[in-house]
Amino acid sequence: MDHAIANIHILKDALEANIHCQILDRYNRIYLINKSIQLEKNKAYGKYISLIPLTSTVEGLTLTGFKYPLNNYTLPIGTSLGISNEIIDNTAHIEMKNGILIVIESRD
Repeated sequence: MDHAIANIHILKDALEANIHCQILDRYNRIYLINKSIQLEKNKAYGKYISLIPLTSTVEGLTLTGFKYPLNNYTLPIGTSLGISNEIIDNTAHIEMKNGILIVIESRD
């Protein structure tokens, strides 16, 4: 577990250099975002999408096209609110104003 957490933190260097980098295994695709993105349901790595703050907060978080939407929410570190959401539309949007999110597309 210690190596997994450290590797997720190392992704921050790639994010700051504008390089898309991800950790991939049989069950998960993990990457960081610091700006809004669009996800296509048929291209998602798994059924579940988890969003976990890497920074102390992620501000202005809006989720559309998800089973559990959010609107301009401030997501603090240390909460489980962003765990195991699901894309329900063909396309889902993650919009954010400030912060860094760990995105985990999961098959399990």
